[in-house]
This record gives sequence, C-alpha cells and structure tokens, in this order.
Amino acid sequence: TAAAAVAVVKPGPGDTVLIGGAGGGVGVFAVQLARRAGARVIGTGSAASAEALRALGAEPVTYGEGLVERVRALAPEGVTAALDLHGTDTVHAARALGVPDHRITTIATQIDGITPANGANGTSALGEIATLIAEGHLHVPIAAHYPVEQIQTAVERQAARHVHGKIVIDL
Repeated sequence: TAAAAVAVVKPGPGDTVLIGGAGGGVGVFAVQLARRAGARVIGTGSAASAEALRALGAEPVTYGEGLVERVRALAPEGVTAALDLHGTDTVHAARALGVPDHRITTIATQIDGITPANGANGTSALGEIATLIAEGHLHVPIAAHYPVEQIQTAVERQAARHVHGKIVIDL
C-alpha cells in the first residue's frame, strides 16, 4: 500500500511530501520510500510518535487542528505532494497548502479529484520491497513479539492503535 501511494505522487529530489499517518503501519514504509526517492518528508503523527518519525527520516508534526499552520512553519517554501494514510485531514491540508490534486493520494477514502491508492495497486512492488528490506535499505520496526499462545493479546494490542511498529506472532 505504501509503494502504491508513493507511486501515485512520484516524489523525488526537490519535493517536500506531507505524509498523514506517517507513524502508522503503512506510513513507516511510505516515509522511507519517499526519502529513498530523495524527497523531504514531513510526517503527521501523535506527539508520542515524533522520535520514531525522526528515526525514519521524517520531520514530525502533530495532526489535528492547526495542521496547515504547523506545516507552513516547517516548510515556508511549500509542500509539493501529499499522502493521506488515515482519513481526509491531510488531503484538505494539502489542498490548503496549494498542492495540486494530481500530487495527492489517499488510501482510506474516495475524494473527488484525488487518485486513490491501495495494496492491490502495489503488489508488483512486493519483490522490490522485500529486497530493500533484506538488504537493509528499508527498516521494519518491530513493536513486540508474542508466542502464538498469546495471539489474542497481540491482536488486542494492535487493535488499540498507536503501536510503533509491527506485532510479530512467533509460531
């Protein structure tokens, strides 16, 4: 899904990309892929995710009311592309910041004028992503390991949201 979203906006050197939901399961990969493409990344998340976002190469900004002003303060020269990986707030902020619709994508909803992205569009990138991970070019953050006997606890933790990394079930 991250590869599909990044492919829609085609970031590169000279781009400043706003990624909404950057600390989430898709966001951690979208941040890294956009950075690998040479883009500057501003990533929205909770205050608790700021360090994790910095570690991935993003400049963190908290989501919510006042997002447009916070992004303008970080990038007075402007934002050139945006990925909304959570809802619609980042799409609306990107439009307010002057990002053209063809450089905005979302994975969570349909918005007139915005090209959506989803995992089905990104399946061709799976081999490349696996190679990047195996070679150490993409980091897969692991939040916790659980034995299969504790799968209910693992699922409950993941469902609680705001997990900084993947939950691994050891078989």
